[in-house]
Amino acid sequence: MIRVVGGTYRSRKLEQPSMETTRCTKDSVKEALFSALTFDIKNSMFLDLFGGSGAIGIEAYSRGSKEVYINELDKEAFKIIKTNLNNLDIKDIQVFNLDYLACLNTLKAKGVRFDIVFLDPPYKMQFDLDVINLLKSFELLNNNHIIILERDSKLNKIDLEGYNIKEYKYGKTFIYIIRSL
Repeated sequence: MIRVVGGTYRSRKLEQPSMETTRCTKDSVKEALFSALTFDIKNSMFLDLFGGSGAIGIEAYSRGSKEVYINELDKEAFKIIKTNLNNLDIKDIQVFNLDYLACLNTLKAKGVRFDIVFLDPPYKMQFDLDVINLLKSFELLNNNHIIILERDSKLNKIDLEGYNIKEYKYGKTFIYIIRSL
């Protein structure tokens, strides 16, 4: 069982999908991550592109994000996100059950732009920084945006011009906070 670690829904428990399907961000990592975003989260537009249980998007909402969008391709995990939102009586987080590219196309068509994007792709997905370039080319990012990348291994090289990149390590988890300059 996982929980919301701060904000309006602090200490509320959340269901989680099978660990074979998703990896849930540990509470200690969520606490550290959202502490680093303290001054950025309030009134932000927030996207969790690979939602898992929905815990990160719910955490952002709990801490004051203006609008939150969560996408999850896996049907079991998608149902759990809907259950978590229902259990917390949250009705204004938008949830999609699409592959990430279809989700980005849908958001582009809606004209939505984000301040903060969280990327924690599934284990099996070979993830590279091309998704960040897609976010930019689809014009889904506001001028002063933050992209958070969670991984279970260190990135060998991050070559993104126009960004300040900070790496944090929590046990086996690596968090990259990538801020536009």
